[in-house]
Amino acid sequence: MRKIILVFLIFILSSCGYSSIYKNSENKDLMIVIEGMSGDKEINELIKNQLKIYSSKNSLNTFYVSFDTNFQKNIISKNSSGKISKYQIYIKTEFTINYKEKTFNEYFVERFNIKNISDPFEQDNYEKTIKNNLVASIREKLILKLLNFR
Repeated sequence: MRKIILVFLIFILSSCGYSSIYKNSENKDLMIVIEGMSGDKEINELIKNQLKIYSSKNSLNTFYVSFDTNFQKNIISKNSSGKISKYQIYIKTEFTINYKEKTFNEYFVERFNIKNISDPFEQDNYEKTIKNNLVASIREKLILKLLNFR
């Protein structure tokens, strides 16, 4: 009897209507045209490259986007000898979006705290990975906003 109830509950819960907010966001019909970039060059290139994924040449929903980025690496704490032990990577991006003769401004801020690694090569690789992840988060937030404008 318990097995029947368990199977019944699984069927009920599996069709509760849950779906991820990012589900099929790559397949949405929109085109992003980057009109201008300013601020940190490395972050700008990461954003530009990640937004290319969403450009569909045949889309009727064309968004003209320009953005300004601000990247900071702030010291959070030092150890007793005065060496940096933790710092924060901070990325602020301001988007100006033109869509069907309307202009919207969106601001996104992402930050991540990092422990300092003694090996500079590993530290640089780790920072690049963190930057890519933060930019991916900004990209997903922007895409969700663009999908809501349509």
